[in-house]
Amino acid sequence: MSYSLGLDVGSVSAKAVLIDNDGRAVQSDSEKIIASPKSAVASLISRLSQKFNLQEIATAGVSGSGRSVIPKELNWAEYSSSLAIASGLLHAYPEAKTIVQIGGQSSFVITLEDGLKKPWRVVSNPLCAAGTGRFIEQQAYRIGVSLEDFARIALECEGAAPRIAARCSVFAKSDLIHLQQKGVPMTSMLYALCESITRMVVSLKKGAFDEPIYFVGGVAANSAVVRALNEALSARNGHPIDIVVPDNYLYIEALGAALLARDSGKISKVVVPQESDATLRYFETPSLERVTQSDSWNAPKIEAPFRGYLGVDVGSTSTKAVILDETGTKVMEKNYLMTAGRPVEAVKQVFRNILHDIGEKAKIAGVGVTGSGRYLVGSFIGADMIKNEITAQTRAAAEIEPDADIIEIGGQDSKLVIKRNGVV
Repeated sequence: MSYSLGLDVGSVSAKAVLIDNDGRAVQSDSEKIIASPKSAVASLISRLSQKFNLQEIATAGVSGSGRSVIPKELNWAEYSSSLAIASGLLHAYPEAKTIVQIGGQSSFVITLEDGLKKPWRVVSNPLCAAGTGRFIEQQAYRIGVSLEDFARIALECEGAAPRIAARCSVFAKSDLIHLQQKGVPMTSMLYALCESITRMVVSLKKGAFDEPIYFVGGVAANSAVVRALNEALSARNGHPIDIVVPDNYLYIEALGAALLARDSGKISKVVVPQESDATLRYFETPSLERVTQSDSWNAPKIEAPFRGYLGVDVGSTSTKAVILDETGTKVMEKNYLMTAGRPVEAVKQVFRNILHDIGEKAKIAGVGVTGSGRYLVGSFIGADMIKNEITAQTRAAAEIEPDADIIEIGGQDSKLVIKRNGVV
């Protein structure tokens, strides 16, 4: 018995498929790339060697963005991702006309006319990872939702989801922050991310998508993206579409590399990479000295109840609160913490911190709120006044230095406020 091995070394994980002479997969395995692609490949081949004799592997092929990790002297065949994907899917689904692949940092739309017998077309995303698996992972991490819960929560969305820009991860982050500050439900935001990804993929191709359509790659595991892709393609084609996610969606490219290598007959050598060859080495940097910064403000000693005014700044990155005395010239208490995408919870914690420090000695005569989350939080805490950041900053600067202009660099925006004769 001889075997053929296929490796798909992607940007997020490496996948391996071992097939027999009849093209049946006898082993499928994956390894997340953490230290380096070589280390992940070493782990895959090492586990493979525990079940199979590596000398019985006659041919081997590799594809993916990290295919260069296989030394040339091993005589492995190299294939483009699009060719390997098409070959792997057509092996079990010869009727396929369109293949949509979304991976960690890449996405493809492959259009087939008669399998690989006639010219086939492929379009892919640019080098930016916006609209791919990494994009989902980054946004989910920032919001504080695990990838395991992402699809489940997103599928609970009812009604139209807001629109999020997926063409740039920075723009998407800004959109999400503003939606959070407005109190948009988590279900709507997560499904909006799924819709933004599908818009990116569908925009790769003009006109209708030939059917049947198959969806492969790691993101195919996300059922919310599958639903959003169905909706987008149905709108494009003008009738309901139900895309197919094959059982081995994660290993299609590795399977294709194995099949192509088997058919090529190119004899290869498969060995476990040496540890010294598979592990990155790092220089140990000296430890940093801990530096405590202070704005020279010291909390006044509060011995008796006092009347004061509370100001709250709910920003995209951090939430701040200050209590002034009745004259408005002395800071009696202040607190600062990260908003972490949850403005209401952040304000609650800031209030708890202030209450812990001054107890109930402060009688609040008025509350003002500013920042990107001012409307949501202002309504929540019953603020007496809601003002934009420029107005609030200008009013504060008038107390400190009336003639000074203001430069403010925040978490999601920056401003230059120029004043002339007290007018902004």
